Amino acid sequence: MPTLFAEPLTNLARSILVAAGTADDIAERVARSLVASNLKGVDSHGVMRLEWYLEQIREGVILPAARPSVEMEMPGAVILRGNGAFGIYGMELAADLAIRKAGQRQIAAVALIDVGHTGRVGQFVEQIAGAGMFGLVLGGGNHERWGCVAPYGGAKPMLPTNPYALGLPGGRHGAVVADFATSAVATGKLRLYRASGKPLPEGWILDRDGRPSTVAEDFFQGGMQLPAAGPKGYGLSVLAELIGEALLGPPREFNWLVIALDIGVFRAKQDYARASEAFLDELKTVPPAPGFEEVMIPGEPETRSERERSASGIPIADEIWRSIEAAARLVSVDVGAVLAQGA
Repeated sequence: MPTLFAEPLTNLARSILVAAGTADDIAERVARSLVASNLKGVDSHGVMRLEWYLEQIREGVILPAARPSVEMEMPGAVILRGNGAFGIYGMELAADLAIRKAGQRQIAAVALIDVGHTGRVGQFVEQIAGAGMFGLVLGGGNHERWGCVAPYGGAKPMLPTNPYALGLPGGRHGAVVADFATSAVATGKLRLYRASGKPLPEGWILDRDGRPSTVAEDFFQGGMQLPAAGPKGYGLSVLAELIGEALLGPPREFNWLVIALDIGVFRAKQDYARASEAFLDELKTVPPAPGFEEVMIPGEPETRSERERSASGIPIADEIWRSIEAAARLVSVDVGAVLAQGA
């Protein structure tokens, strides 16, 4: 299992994307986002996506040189059309737009449509929380192509994983972030389990016949995921699907809604910071339950992983490393030469 530090891994990802026709500045953003996911321990949305992104480029799902454009703009709302761009790039622009608009109008909603895969959506509410705002991101649509989750009580895949992310500033604790798929597990994590050969926890998937399974391969052989928390995740998924397609129109991959709220509207930001820190401090004092070492704040595991992996490097599973090498070969990138540049 190779271990790489963030900068050489970013250089490698950027080189692969540029060789596939991506503009330098867009490749930089996408590569840094993927590696940031690995740093945070969210490997399902990290560099393992490179080979798949090249596949999406070949199929025309992602247009690597495309840039988003504003289709509609009002004082508190924007429709940002991706024009087939990388979703990560489009979502960074959408979050920036939402922050700017909310700074002017206290609250703003940006619809991002016609983009490819957006990576780890928690990144974008962290971006909004970093501006002193409450952020909400949700995505859905395209159930005909991406339906892989059975509706609650059903035994046929119909819904996508339709993720949500919410974030608030937490004072000295950093951004407090809830980032979750409405399925029991993200599809990328199932790929990681399949690559490792480890059994799945119970309650994640059904096989093609609707029977519970703990074998990751059963999902990829016509099986289906279960909704997170039964009817709760199911309800959130249905709402996201309605917003993603019924409201925002036919998607390329998913359509997205990004909302930013300036928290200074309701309370002086310094007062909010003191109150949030006091609550989070109290939360950290709760004694751990059996099997746990401590109570952690939402987003804290990712922050710790980022600190640890920044210092010691990012471990990459052998299967994932082979997929990166395969992606590099597809676009004639010499992995050894790129890594040697930063040595």
